[in-house]
Amino acid sequence: MLASKGYEVTSVNAFPQKQKVENFRDITVMEVHDNYADVISGAQVERNKWGEMTFLSEFFMNITETVLKNAKVQNLLKNEHFDLVIMETLHTDAWYSLGRHFGAPMIGISSFGTDPIIDELMGNMSPFSYTPLVTIGYTEHMSYTERLWNTIYQLMELLHVRWVTIPLQRQLMAKYMPHIQEDVWELRTNFSLMLLNQHFSLSYPRPYVPSMVEVGGFQLHYKPNPLPQDIQQFLNSSQEDVIYFSMGSNVKSKDFPPERLQMINDIFRKLPYKILWKFENTQLPGKPANVFIKPWFPQPDVLAHPRVKLFISHGGLLSTSESVYHGKPMLGLPVFYDQTMNINKAKRAGFALSVDFYSLPKEEFESTILEMMRNGKYFKKAKEISRIYHDQPVKPLDLAVFWTEYVLRHRGAPHLQSPAQKMNFFKKHSIDTVGVLIAAVVLSGISVVFIILSVFRFVFSKKTKKQKIN
Repeated sequence: MLASKGYEVTSVNAFPQKQKVENFRDITVMEVHDNYADVISGAQVERNKWGEMTFLSEFFMNITETVLKNAKVQNLLKNEHFDLVIMETLHTDAWYSLGRHFGAPMIGISSFGTDPIIDELMGNMSPFSYTPLVTIGYTEHMSYTERLWNTIYQLMELLHVRWVTIPLQRQLMAKYMPHIQEDVWELRTNFSLMLLNQHFSLSYPRPYVPSMVEVGGFQLHYKPNPLPQDIQQFLNSSQEDVIYFSMGSNVKSKDFPPERLQMINDIFRKLPYKILWKFENTQLPGKPANVFIKPWFPQPDVLAHPRVKLFISHGGLLSTSESVYHGKPMLGLPVFYDQTMNINKAKRAGFALSVDFYSLPKEEFESTILEMMRNGKYFKKAKEISRIYHDQPVKPLDLAVFWTEYVLRHRGAPHLQSPAQKMNFFKKHSIDTVGVLIAAVVLSGISVVFIILSVFRFVFSKKTKKQKIN
């Protein structure tokens, strides 16, 4: 969109454009994909919460370093200038030095909404009482016990960033951006804007400072493209309803154990529906006749097709937003990170059910598919949520472009930035002032007790003296 408006856009990424786009240049860092399968496998290992945070922190540190040490990226740093830097802001703090390096304002993009770390970047306040940490699977409606654990985990996240993530990112800055004098903590306060791939119809109403803007679903195009001929022929070959099955770009169906693939084949073979399955190999042993496999599907265009009635998904936020956009119910098989939370929210909204991905019990998986295909309430609810999502004054992509240009027009728009961006944790949450007030109350109470005890002691000693005299 920015390129189409005449801006020269350079994108450092691992997913280059399939067709050339005018005014748009890809700087590909394909080595990001190296050993990615091992990382996804590692993400499925059960850990305690601190261990899980460390695993994610190290994963994102490796991505951050892979980009910074790339020869093409280093060439950009040495020889080119940019007027604006837009970047992903998930544990990638060493990248924040790019704004200072180019002398340009920074816009952050969060692919999942906000969390305690992004709130810190923008000076936002998220009450623990109804804003769950994205990795623990809770919704905004928490029991007392869940609120207690949510508070513990959110505080752990803030401590982990200070003790683990920032030191790692500080090392990367010293290695690849040694000319930047400011510390990471100072660079973290320089974001002009944060674009959140979230919308209250997908999540829930919550507070944001003005520099945080919801643009959930901005990756979607608004008029579906025609489906490739082979997919269209499969859909048109009968009048059966269709199920679309995809585990996203990270968890690959081809890597499922053979017994799991056989079990899924057995279930799909019995179903009176057609199935489009994103399967990353050209061959699937034992593939049923009602199943069409392909390594890649144009997912939004598939979900837009009226014959498609159910989306079996891992529950990533992009997939969830696409499901809502097109009004299709979901059967969730969440694997890690925010996926459990996304599916739980969809279940609470009434357009999803879930099955445990790790055990994937055959009878439950089959019966849940049949329940969702036969019971129209899920489809009806998905359409209802979709209508709420579409009822917006401005399309999300147009909103994202407006605010991006706003930052450019106003040279970083410092008037958007919250004063809390420059405050430490104690000052931002008024712990220093509240602490003084509590201390004053406690000291006053102690003083009152001391005075009362002194009075009693004085009176008692007087009585004792009188008794001795008598």
